[in-house]
Amino acid sequence: MQAERSYKPVGKVDPNTVESFAPPQKATFLDRISHPKMYVPLIGLVFLSIAPLMVNQYYQNILNSIVLFAIAGVSWNIFGGYARQISLGHAIFFGIGAYTSTLLLINFGISPWIGMFIGGIFSVLVGYVMGLSLMRLRGHYFAISTIVFSQVLLLVFTKYRQFTGGAEGLSVPFADSFWMLQFSNKLPYFYIFLAFLIGILLLVRKIENSRLGYYMIAMGQDDQAAKAVGINIPRVKHIALAISAFTMSIVGTLYAQYMYFIEPMAVFHIPLSVEFAMISIIGGLGTVMGPVIGAIIMKPFIEIAISITNFLGFESVGGINYFLYGIILVIVVIVLPNGLIRPITKGYNKLLSVLPGGKSK
Repeated sequence: MQAERSYKPVGKVDPNTVESFAPPQKATFLDRISHPKMYVPLIGLVFLSIAPLMVNQYYQNILNSIVLFAIAGVSWNIFGGYARQISLGHAIFFGIGAYTSTLLLINFGISPWIGMFIGGIFSVLVGYVMGLSLMRLRGHYFAISTIVFSQVLLLVFTKYRQFTGGAEGLSVPFADSFWMLQFSNKLPYFYIFLAFLIGILLLVRKIENSRLGYYMIAMGQDDQAAKAVGINIPRVKHIALAISAFTMSIVGTLYAQYMYFIEPMAVFHIPLSVEFAMISIIGGLGTVMGPVIGAIIMKPFIEIAISITNFLGFESVGGINYFLYGIILVIVVIVLPNGLIRPITKGYNKLLSVLPGGKSK
């Protein structure tokens, strides 16, 4: 029969040591809100919300453009940044969203709030067909092929004028109504655009921390290595393109309702796709806030540059904005190959550390 074991304490137990093993207490709401990582973004959001109230119509238009193109940049970044599939044809989905909602509104009186989701579904279908043809291509071959697709749609929408209005375009019938996503002044658009921007940023943050996001990042870094560890590369590409196409289509609807007029050269043209890409590249590829930073810096800079060139009498020189985009892109790629997000994030974190509550957390 086995002898009964006896256990004796090695020494006295220190009460302070016992307390140190107690589970940590959860941070209260007051603790969380007192940290600068919480209250600084909230202050920034409040300031951003009241900024349009303090400026005139011209600057409201610039603010609206910043937020709208920030949404477009974030949409492009899902496919071009995280998955590293550089597309120069994303104006395809932008144009599909703009034309779908506009045609449904003109011909059937369907609200753009509904039309934007129908356009998003059409964009996903077009993206799927496009993906079947192009997903085997890599690098600049893929980028060039996306340009071809966008030019095909540009020609189709220009030719069939009885359906699309052709080169003359389509005017969106105006009705000052939230249901029709139309307003007599620019202020309501800003808050609608801002709501969409916050929504898509939360979506991207969710994707970034999900299995899909890890797959996309791995594929973007080295698709052969990702394939070797069992990642279904074609499936991940299709999903990334579907999400990017759907969200970009929504931006097209918002643009159409904001401008009240669309035509093929305005929504399918190559420079528009290039602008989406450059906003993300300049801000920081594969980051949540990179495209937002790119839009905040680039849109006002281009507006100021165009105003200066017009003042100097060079208003007849076309494409000055894209020339300036090219110069800035070259400088950023040489000096900051990872975009502006890294130095801005570094400065932001340094600011948080010196604010009240920053060092104690």
